[in-house]
Amino acid sequence: MKNATLLRKTVPFIIILIAITILKQFTVTYLAKYQSVSYAKLLLIKTSYNFILAIIAYLLIKTNNLLEPAGISNVRPKKIGLVFFGALYIIVLNILFLDDELNLTMTNTVVLMVYCISIGMMEELSIRGYLQATLSKHLKNPIKGILIASLIFGLLHIIRFDKGLYGEVSQVFFATFIGIMFGALLVITKRLYPLIIAHALIDFFAKIDQVGQSYSVTTTEPTSLINALIITLLVSPCLFYGLFLMKKCIHKIK
Repeated sequence: MKNATLLRKTVPFIIILIAITILKQFTVTYLAKYQSVSYAKLLLIKTSYNFILAIIAYLLIKTNNLLEPAGISNVRPKKIGLVFFGALYIIVLNILFLDDELNLTMTNTVVLMVYCISIGMMEELSIRGYLQATLSKHLKNPIKGILIASLIFGLLHIIRFDKGLYGEVSQVFFATFIGIMFGALLVITKRLYPLIIAHALIDFFAKIDQVGQSYSVTTTEPTSLINALIITLLVSPCLFYGLFLMKKCIHKIK
């Protein structure tokens, strides 16, 4: 009975998450290929889809009385510095791998900032806020909730499948490792907004060298095995940091 209840509360939402993500991808691809829509307009369209998912996740959190475990109650935040300590590592990596030439304009940069905020809101409310909180509640084990939600988070990043096999596998590891770190941080800090801000900053510095570029409707050059391994190794400290936080604070999150 408990498993049936858990599946009923998670599987439909995961299906909605996948469906809206695919619809977003289809819409952007179609407009870029056949309508020649500008970079800024495409990002605003993607932003709209993200906010729709964020609203759905928030309503589910509120309906299922998950405001506190989702980190959006009035509970005083704890140890927020741990969030930005972990995020800073990924931000520095993103900056190190930026292209040498940036094509920045005020409009496109602001639109990118809004888009990245929408990503942070959508993914944190959906994965950490709703799925992780729901899994933790019904499994009565926050650590299992963190690990399962993080794996789902990682697998959702292969929907576009435009990086080749090795690239997609490394992307799953990349997102899963960060998910474990963020999941542990939510339980420790008890607030979601620092994760939304950190997530937005990570995405902003990952995408800032793409500002103004036309949207690619073709598959990019596949990631090589060596590059995939390097990416996985570079992001592995996030996994270790998340596991360290879970072990160090195990008496608090069980």
